Amino acid sequence: MTSNQFACRTFGVLLVCLALSACSRSAQQQKSTTTTGGATAGNAALVRVTAVRPARKTLVRRTEQPGRVEAFEESPLFAKLAGYVTKINVDIGDSIAGPKTDSHGKASEPGQVLAELSIPELDEEHHQKESLVGQAHAEVQQAVAAVRVAEAAQGSAQAKLEETQATVERAQADYDRYKSEFERIRELAEKGAVNRQVTDEKENQMRAASAARKEVVAKIASAKAAIAESLALLEKAKADHETSQAKLRVAGSEEQRVAALLDYTHIRAPYDGVVSVRNVHTGHFVQPGAGSAGKPMFVVIRTEIVRIFVDVPEADAVLIHPGSEARIRIPSLSAETFAGNVTRSSWMLDSSTRTLKTEIDVENADGRLRPGMYAYADLKVAERTDALALPNTAVFTADGQTFCYTIDDESKVTRRPIVVGIRAGDDVEIVSGLAGDEQVIGVNPAAFREGQRVEVMAPQAKP
Repeated sequence: MTSNQFACRTFGVLLVCLALSACSRSAQQQKSTTTTGGATAGNAALVRVTAVRPARKTLVRRTEQPGRVEAFEESPLFAKLAGYVTKINVDIGDSIAGPKTDSHGKASEPGQVLAELSIPELDEEHHQKESLVGQAHAEVQQAVAAVRVAEAAQGSAQAKLEETQATVERAQADYDRYKSEFERIRELAEKGAVNRQVTDEKENQMRAASAARKEVVAKIASAKAAIAESLALLEKAKADHETSQAKLRVAGSEEQRVAALLDYTHIRAPYDGVVSVRNVHTGHFVQPGAGSAGKPMFVVIRTEIVRIFVDVPEADAVLIHPGSEARIRIPSLSAETFAGNVTRSSWMLDSSTRTLKTEIDVENADGRLRPGMYAYADLKVAERTDALALPNTAVFTADGQTFCYTIDDESKVTRRPIVVGIRAGDDVEIVSGLAGDEQVIGVNPAAFREGQRVEVMAPQAKP
């Protein structure tokens, strides 16, 4: 066999093989098409889903946020007056005692002296004011004595007037007697019963009595004038007494003012707490409103109560209110938990972080909580009792609306718009849209479409 004949035979065999292969593929495709068509016509296998039912339960929404421990109060203490530090009684870390009050709320004991200042010129001014107070006291005593003297003089003038008035009555009686005798003797003399000499004597006696009477009347006027004078002197003495008392009050007020200023030389504790900062030493010269190098002399903190500051995100901020339950966890104290409640909040949100500044007051009598500690606050944001709830995985949002998929009696999927409330753990509150007896697709609802038929597997019983 020639080479050409061999090549032609080989090529023929190849054509036969290719033809057979093509026929085989065509048969397989036809079979596949027939099978697919049969499956479509007979409804392909349904997707199996596990349905859930809305459940009535108590939902508690909590949020845990990082926070920090701060002192309930922190006070920088400055000097009010310029002076030299002569004594320091405390140092950082020392406990201090604040002022005490009695049962009526009045101060019964001042706060502990933390440091003492020396202001020599103020000491001298206080001594001067004390001397002025002593001088004013002496003037008051002198005025009191002057009032007594004036009262005595007024009494003496009154007695003299009464004495003079008694003399007037006697002088009038003498005048009346001598006048009567003179008239009787004059009648006798006219009848020649007595001589002219006796008549003249009686007339002279009457004139003397009249003069004595006039003298006594003049004395009465003088005594009345003396009384008026004594009354004026008494009024002046009383006025001087009131003036001296006013001067005493002024001097006392000035002395008290300087004494109050002098009390500022004692830097006192404003409340019970701890000294956290000290910036002065003995001999330092401090200026009003500033300590050494413009810093406060001391910084003291109140520690029997501490504040926990927490920034609550906007989503939970509207649900936070005073009294909300809180659990404080301190990592540095082996994650120990302290109970508390939200005490106050800033009400408005921080515009830069969209968070609400929230404060939680915690009792700290044993001093275990220290300002500056890192903390976690687990806040009870909201609680709903007997709320209708679904798992979070059964709810989805599309175009700004919240939905879930329910399965009807014909195993068809129906999209149901719902209104949700709070989210608590794996559950979400259903405010409206469901009655509570529906079968709901519980997982990956976005993978289904409305009207789709599904096969429900072991639906959960409604509690």
